[in-house]
Amino acid sequence: MDIMKLLAILAPLSYLLHCIEEFLFPGGFITWYHSWRPSLEKQQPSYYWKVNIIAFTIVTITSFFALFTKENISALVISTSFLACNTILTHVIGAIKTRMYSPGMITGIILYLPICIMCYITAYSAHLISIKNLSIYVIIAPLYELWNWYKQRKLAI
Repeated sequence: MDIMKLLAILAPLSYLLHCIEEFLFPGGFITWYHSWRPSLEKQQPSYYWKVNIIAFTIVTITSFFALFTKENISALVISTSFLACNTILTHVIGAIKTRMYSPGMITGIILYLPICIMCYITAYSAHLISIKNLSIYVIIAPLYELWNWYKQRKLAI
């Protein structure tokens, strides 16, 4: 099986495992997240479910296109980049700052980061994307997380 097709299958599966870690483990992501970003305590659990459903849908659609066509690899590379940035900028940095386990961090590190890196390496080495496009994807990947940081700081004032 082509490695990009395997990565296309693994991306949504890893997202589901990540959600299980975030929402079903004791304490849960929402409690931890509000302890890190208290200005967001008023967010209802339904907000986090909606965000995850939307993100899962995006990852699944981009995976579907990568699985069934060779021309639509870029979207999968971008969506896995967003997942990797979420791992680093929310879970890892948040765990360091709070000195607490961040629910979702383990699946992010073990699954998201390697899948993203393999997408980069495979897509570039197989000449499915150019270095220029890959550079653009790496630059835009953290924008959502950085926007969240900005938004949270603004709410904290």
